[in-house]
Amino acid sequence: MTDSPYTDDDLRAEAATQLRAARDPENFEVTIEGHKIPSRGDFQWDQLNDDDFHEANRGIDEHVEYAVDLARWSVDLGANLLHSTSELAWGRGGDAWDLAVQIAHRPGLDDDLREAITTAVRDAVKGVLSNRGIDDTQLLHHRKPEPSNDVPF
Repeated sequence: MTDSPYTDDDLRAEAATQLRAARDPENFEVTIEGHKIPSRGDFQWDQLNDDDFHEANRGIDEHVEYAVDLARWSVDLGANLLHSTSELAWGRGGDAWDLAVQIAHRPGLDDDLREAITTAVRDAVKGVLSNRGIDDTQLLHHRKPEPSNDVPF
């Protein structure tokens, strides 16, 4: 028992709360004006025409709003001085993932060991998918979508 009026877990919980609040669309006051569009060199968001600028801004807001809440997980990784590896993803290709596995490790982990662990996880997931007859293009999409009231059939 320490003399502190709070625990490390209290600190982590509050840090996660603040991280969550920072990404809350109601508190999200970051502007894209003056920021470069990564794929366009020195071209900035505010150099787009008005329609494209507002559409991009809405798209960014949606990404923030629908982001998976990993605040506490992220705080715990940092508090334990772990680094992440995000090279394990499956699905439709590009940035359209259906499944991703995140590995976190201490800095300085031997590259051969990190690669061996990553390969083992990749092979295990591929084995499970293969045993079920699922390839990347079918991952998580093997059932027919439920009909929606919005779509006439």
